[in-house]
Amino acid sequence: MRLLNTAAQEAWLWLAGSFLVALLWVNLSWLFAPWAEESDTAERSESLPERIIRRVAGGRLSPFVFQVFRLLYYVGIPAAALFWGRDAVVARFLGLQPLLLPDAAVTAASTDVSANWLGWLHDLGWAAGIAVASLGLLALASLTHRRALSHIGTGREQGRVRRPSAVIAAREALYHETHWAFYRSAPIVAFGTYWGPWVGLLLVGIQAFANPRWRESLRNPGEAWHVLQRAAIAVVSTVLFLQAQNLWLAFVVHSVLWWTMRAIYSAPERPSTVSPTAVSIPE
Repeated sequence: MRLLNTAAQEAWLWLAGSFLVALLWVNLSWLFAPWAEESDTAERSESLPERIIRRVAGGRLSPFVFQVFRLLYYVGIPAAALFWGRDAVVARFLGLQPLLLPDAAVTAASTDVSANWLGWLHDLGWAAGIAVASLGLLALASLTHRRALSHIGTGREQGRVRRPSAVIAAREALYHETHWAFYRSAPIVAFGTYWGPWVGLLLVGIQAFANPRWRESLRNPGEAWHVLQRAAIAVVSTVLFLQAQNLWLAFVVHSVLWWTMRAIYSAPERPSTVSPTAVSIPE
């Protein structure tokens, strides 16, 4: 049974480790966030651990360190499972489709090269179609939600608006697409290439719901939409994987969707002093 063979057991162990790390991080960050956000002149008694947490979280390098931890979690764990996991992750289940280049010296491989390029064209067609359809639906929903919030005066504060960044869009797409592909891998081994991606999406949803900050955002009209956008992109990514199984194209589609949604519905700019412990590992 595929659920019990050695490769499947390795895959589930790596996935369980990632899941437990996320649960530990989001709940600890939620627990320590009130202390981290206190100012240095807070008029209240603090224990030594509280002072250490607040000073570390409020340091100048804390945002950079936080992004390093995110990189290690989102990309480092799947990469470690791929290279050192003893077949715990199969490259094609991650969607790491190779691109074969023509080589005049190797004529015997011409058939493989042609098939590979035709496969990329097939994937590109599906990616473009899914991206355009998803972009239209999400843009319409974003405009409708933005107009509704403007009528009730909620979620859009006056002042400068944070513009979407292409670099941040690419970074978030890289993190989340790699993370989602990793969570699909073990279920694909166990349940096949159709039901596996949906089981992986379910696991991502369970992990997100276990995040207290994610649940709190759903109760805030101004923040809930961004959480739901990410959930919608996760569904789009799953559908694209079912049709193309190409992580590189999913990364491009994710970047375009994320950037466009932020351009249509930009959130008010937040202070740059937000503590990294107040930002949890998202879905």
